[in-house]
Amino acid sequence: MATATAKPEVFTRKASGLVRVMSPFSAFVYNILTMGLIFPWTYLWAPGALPGGKLVWGILLAMAIEIPIALVYVWLSTALPRSGGDYVFQSRVFGGGVAFTVVMSGYVIWILQWVALSGWLLSYLGFAPLFLGLGATMGNAAISGLGVWFTTSNGIIITSILNAFVAMMILISGFKNYVRFQNVMIVGTLLAFVTMLIVLLTGNPANSVVRLDAFALAISGVENFVQTARDATVAAGVDLNPPFSLIATILVAPIAWTSLQWATYSAQQNGEIKNARSFKDQMFIIVGSLIFTGVLLALLAFAIEKAVGTEFLYIAGAGYWLGLDEALISGFYLWPNMIAVALTANPLIVFIIGLGYILNSHQIVHNCYIGMTRVMVAMSLDRLLPEWVSKVDDKRHTPANAHWAYFIASIPVILLYNMHPGWVGLTLGVTFACGYVFVITCLAGALLPYRAKDVYESSPGAAYKVGGIPLVTILGSLGFLLGSGMLFLFMFDARLGLTSALAYQVVFGVLLVSAIWYFIAKNSQKSKGINVDYAFKEIPPE
Repeated sequence: MATATAKPEVFTRKASGLVRVMSPFSAFVYNILTMGLIFPWTYLWAPGALPGGKLVWGILLAMAIEIPIALVYVWLSTALPRSGGDYVFQSRVFGGGVAFTVVMSGYVIWILQWVALSGWLLSYLGFAPLFLGLGATMGNAAISGLGVWFTTSNGIIITSILNAFVAMMILISGFKNYVRFQNVMIVGTLLAFVTMLIVLLTGNPANSVVRLDAFALAISGVENFVQTARDATVAAGVDLNPPFSLIATILVAPIAWTSLQWATYSAQQNGEIKNARSFKDQMFIIVGSLIFTGVLLALLAFAIEKAVGTEFLYIAGAGYWLGLDEALISGFYLWPNMIAVALTANPLIVFIIGLGYILNSHQIVHNCYIGMTRVMVAMSLDRLLPEWVSKVDDKRHTPANAHWAYFIASIPVILLYNMHPGWVGLTLGVTFACGYVFVITCLAGALLPYRAKDVYESSPGAAYKVGGIPLVTILGSLGFLLGSGMLFLFMFDARLGLTSALAYQVVFGVLLVSAIWYFIAKNSQKSKGINVDYAFKEIPPE
């Protein structure tokens, strides 16, 4: 008589509760907003740290480097079209120990820093330039004073917490409401971006000097701002006409990668994207958004240089990189939008640019919540986080508990970001931390045909081979090598990386905490008679 063996229940429930409400086009837009047309540091960081580097070519190089990484995500997303993205990809290839440690540390914990950064961007790059610009063009000191308040610690903290709370409430009301609001955010962002491009492309260095001087006089009462900033920059030892440097141009790419690496981020909510298993749609969503954004960022670099000249870019870069007060306006860095606002005397144009930056800044905290709560749901379904984390509202189909948990966890990070000396220097630690998530996912893609053979062979990408070798293995290996090169530079090149003692302590401390967390969670389930390893051998519930 045969004895039936009961299969263990590996997941906390049989369905995630999430529904597919995002179209491929909406996911394409989501990635564009996540990469951030407003992310400004390439345009100041690179001239300040890498004299002789060419911004346009460095940005395009970063785009080219990201393409094989993006393609790996296409293969993985069509093979495993579930929410949880990188965690699901890695755990089904490597098992839970690697996946939980890497994704919990590099994503879930570190992206709390981006919740804080979103508030900073909203306050410092959205509201501040808007009110400073309106105050200058309308001759109203009170409005300008409000703009200055948004650059203060208190202004940024209050803005950041409210920003995070509002985004959470929108998402708790239902993911479909975010998708609707995203249409408003992309229209406002693209309108601001195009307006800024027109202002910059129609400008020239001679006229820009006059307008920058007039803007600085109206805002801070400083006369002859450009000449004063130029003299201070030269006195600081900066060469305003350095020869072309191929090495510096190549090193612009890791800086631009801080934006373009997010082309794959929609993978975190694959379980809520219609036709997520479609190879064609995932190519459009991931690779298409990468190329679209990369080209626009390169065009912005060209427009800025045309408007103010290469020499002034080094002056602005010195204000950012060296902290030269003379190269700042009221303590404000000369970001691209600030330059565009200074060059126009039209309050309507100032408002359009400011509103676009406000909308894209606000979207960043949305994508932090969306991606990380979906990862948390996947971890909870695998029994590595408490079951209440993955509870999804039956009516709104949104993981409200996870949203609340992430909002509460973000508050101390917001305070640290704005009050702890040196913490802001860890801003791009997110690039390094998330970078190692992308790199390990590339390795998972390379090994997918061998370590998760059934999943791979049933996927649309299984048909693509080169000389009998799965194309995803070739792309995954290339992406792993290119991404690892970026990480190496961030770790060890002082012009790019996290080379402070605090940075090393935080990066490796978070990794250690995550590894210990996994060990405790796994053994806690084992004490209840549950082996979580079974979950990693199955495709997560839809």
